[in-house]
Amino acid sequence: MIALNNISVYTPGLTRRAPIVLDGCETFASRERVGILAAPGSGKSTLARVLSGIETPDAGRVRREGRVSWPIGFAGFLHPNLGVRDNLDIFARMTGLVPEDVFDFCDDFCAIPDLARLHMRDITPTQRALLAYACALSVPGPAMWIADEVITVGEPRERARCDAVLSERLESGGLIFISRNPRQLRTYCDRYLVLIKQRLVACNDLDMAKDALELAGRHDPAAA
Repeated sequence: MIALNNISVYTPGLTRRAPIVLDGCETFASRERVGILAAPGSGKSTLARVLSGIETPDAGRVRREGRVSWPIGFAGFLHPNLGVRDNLDIFARMTGLVPEDVFDFCDDFCAIPDLARLHMRDITPTQRALLAYACALSVPGPAMWIADEVITVGEPRERARCDAVLSERLESGGLIFISRNPRQLRTYCDRYLVLIKQRLVACNDLDMAKDALELAGRHDPAAA
């Protein structure tokens, strides 16, 4: 479960920080699947990091019960100047997981030959995305899974593997999926919110919400 108690979140930086969410209040139950429709550039990734606990809100409080995943789709923590094994060890320490368990899961999931010996410079962008995806799903369940725009990665074979593992995880866990794509949200979620004018608003019609987001963007002086 994740509960937002009057949180306010601003874009990262030291000056001219724009609001992403203002006085947000919402509860996400442990096994529900919630989609948040948000426009490009609205701060989806920052919000995902706040939900997962990587970052703290600028005001208010996020209360979590049970495990919460690293955001699916977030690969910014993989340091390009380190080896793959070193990156996975750091990830495990940051998330309180057992390094060997994280490595074994990623090794099996990614199926990249000699993964332990590779440097990050040795792997392709697709393999890097797959490795980041595996890290997020290495969290033991049940958990609340956070997805930032990306819900599967790779070529068709890898995407099928992602879908299979995620479906297994969701049997006992929940999902918060932040995306600009209504079709994807309908596929994975059964309750919806829209992030519009820095507010999280309950939404039953995703197409209408998308139109409202586009209209708000056209009339927002900051977007001009």
